[in-house]
Amino acid sequence: MIETGVSFWAGLGFGTLLGGLLVGLMVWWRAHHLNQSGRSIEALEAEHAKFRSQVNDHFVETAELINRLTDSYKEVFDHLSQGADQLVEDAVIRQSMPKVGDQEVRLKHIGHRVTMEDESTKKNNT
Repeated sequence: MIETGVSFWAGLGFGTLLGGLLVGLMVWWRAHHLNQSGRSIEALEAEHAKFRSQVNDHFVETAELINRLTDSYKEVFDHLSQGADQLVEDAVIRQSMPKVGDQEVRLKHIGHRVTMEDESTKKNNT
């Protein structure tokens, strides 16, 4: 009976020790895993902040480029307008411009190239 009691207590002690080690390992693994996840979240937040900064920089640069493009377009338009006023007679402008009324004026009507077919069509129609 004494041997059974000793083996019972030895088994219980060994089981408790083994259980304590398993619980300790699980707690350590869980804490270690959460710590790594925390670092991952910080890394993701830093990456997201960097991405937002890049997006902001991209749109600021896009706005600056569009402003420069608009200024260049205005300069070309003003140059063409000034040249037309100085170099082309009013009668030629009136003849070349389509009668559009309230419609938008498009440059394709103004700068239309005359081909041989266009000339022959004009002669046949008159």
